[in-house]
Amino acid sequence: MSDEREKKSWSEIDQARNRGIKFEKKVSKSDTREQKLAKTAAKKELDSLFSGSKISKEKSKRLDEIKSLRGKPAFYEKLSDYFKEFGVPLEFDVQMLFLDHRDKTLVLQVLSELLKQAPRLDLSKQDLLNSKLKVMALSVFDPELSDKILEVQKSILRL
Repeated sequence: MSDEREKKSWSEIDQARNRGIKFEKKVSKSDTREQKLAKTAAKKELDSLFSGSKISKEKSKRLDEIKSLRGKPAFYEKLSDYFKEFGVPLEFDVQMLFLDHRDKTLVLQVLSELLKQAPRLDLSKQDLLNSKLKVMALSVFDPELSDKILEVQKSILRL
């Protein structure tokens, strides 16, 4: 009984091993769907921003007006008007403005959007958001709002 099969060299074995290994991300279908939806929403927002459309010009004009009113009584009214017309903002800087609003339901909606986006933000924005949430946690007495703040903080916590 002779063993007449061809033996492979070590380099051939390594090459076969390297070709056969495929790295796949372990992502659930719901995560990929959420990522696709967020990606398409962001693309739409960018397209409208650079298209010079009337809506993006109007948004930009409104945001400049809101920023100029910060610290004044009309600030909250203008934020509410912006929210009614354009919905929950997707831009990080605008979301940070909305976290200063007095309306609990509006702030909760912005926090929910931040919960989706926060883990994908760059580190400097995560740090800024975390600082803002710490201040909010100290000044908020509503348990629902406190829980949502804590939930967003946990989503950006880097271990």
